[in-house]
Amino acid sequence: MLVKTMSRNISRRSLLFSAATSFNLRAQPKRQPNILLINTDDQRFDTIRELGNKEIHTPNLDKLVRRGFTFSNAYCQGGNLGAVCMPSRTQLMTGLSTFKAPKPSDRGGNYPLLAKVMEKAGYSTFHIGKRGNTFLPASEAFQETIFSEKLTDERELQCERHADEVLAHIRSLKPQEPYFIYLAPPVPHDPRVAPKKFMDMYDPAKITMPKNFMPEHPFDNGDLKIRDEMLAPFPRTPEVMKRHLADYYACITCLDFHLGRIFDGIDAGNTIVIFTSDQGLAVGGRHGLMGKQNLYEHFKSPMIIAGPGVPHGHSNALTYLYDLFPTLCDFANAPTPAEVDGASMVPIVIGQKKQQRDTLFAVYKDFQRMVRDERWKLIWYPKISRFQLFDLKSDPWELKDHSISNFPQLARMQKKMAEQQEKFSDQLPKCG
Repeated sequence: MLVKTMSRNISRRSLLFSAATSFNLRAQPKRQPNILLINTDDQRFDTIRELGNKEIHTPNLDKLVRRGFTFSNAYCQGGNLGAVCMPSRTQLMTGLSTFKAPKPSDRGGNYPLLAKVMEKAGYSTFHIGKRGNTFLPASEAFQETIFSEKLTDERELQCERHADEVLAHIRSLKPQEPYFIYLAPPVPHDPRVAPKKFMDMYDPAKITMPKNFMPEHPFDNGDLKIRDEMLAPFPRTPEVMKRHLADYYACITCLDFHLGRIFDGIDAGNTIVIFTSDQGLAVGGRHGLMGKQNLYEHFKSPMIIAGPGVPHGHSNALTYLYDLFPTLCDFANAPTPAEVDGASMVPIVIGQKKQQRDTLFAVYKDFQRMVRDERWKLIWYPKISRFQLFDLKSDPWELKDHSISNFPQLARMQKKMAEQQEKFSDQLPKCG
């Protein structure tokens, strides 16, 4: 597929890549860096011990955090179907925003494809993940693709098999051959099972309930009976929610163990590692919910970048997951296709900018819209004409709705919502 590029992109991104690898001359790669992109399934942003969750065991991801750069506000922009992971991964693999990205059922079209861009930049490309988790042509664009369904029928062995295949692929490469590996393990998505040694690490009775646990969502948001929400009975109880959280944590700890095997098998001095997830979810009864079909803050994903030239650091910048497309192009010293909507995170990593945008917009089907800035967040439920307004600075758990008590902020955020709807070609009537 031919992709259009702008000459100014080439020179700008070459400069950014040069800057990104110049922090530490000893760490600077002597050749084009390998790139390992890990995109887990349904992993919430707060499920890594080093990032503050003291009940979960993630020693290998902790090491990645300690040597890497973390983004704490990484969002999937949402999607037009309940299986939000599919549009999320499609957006990442095409660099296109939610209303521009192809539908998972599409099989054609002249879309930018990350695998093709990386191949053109000189990389061998390899993907391993679920067949039904993205725009299929984006997966098939890799030089080699292994679909999870072909590895094993035993769910608890999926992480082990994925790590085995990644390590075997790395060993098969020619010396000095740069690679781009996209690892998309199907965990911690349900059914949440792991080998016994990991399940035994978590006693549900000792799991702490989230501050925003509720037996039920306070109102009908229009899509409360979707699959994810039916995984546990209504009303939610602490006992059942703790069991779900224990299983969730066990799957993540198992994944972490096998990621450690992969990390031990790569050339850390010449490999950029990016760890993220397609989106978070409410498992544990946050706001009375279980799934990803909502736009509360538990929807956020972890985002860690580590490797040669990447400093240890942290950013609160508002980030879309599809920003990874141009970010990866920068690290590969490859031109970004002009059609791509994302903004590279490299200028933030290297300290040239504090943020790429001051407003972030997300959607869930026709049921919900969300807009936020540095402090305030508005969720709109168009079908029931309802708003929620949260002050994330004082209320990160989103427990106090200011939509009735703070009309000036409501009006300001409604205007931002309408502007973002216009920017991203949302077909719903404008908010306000």
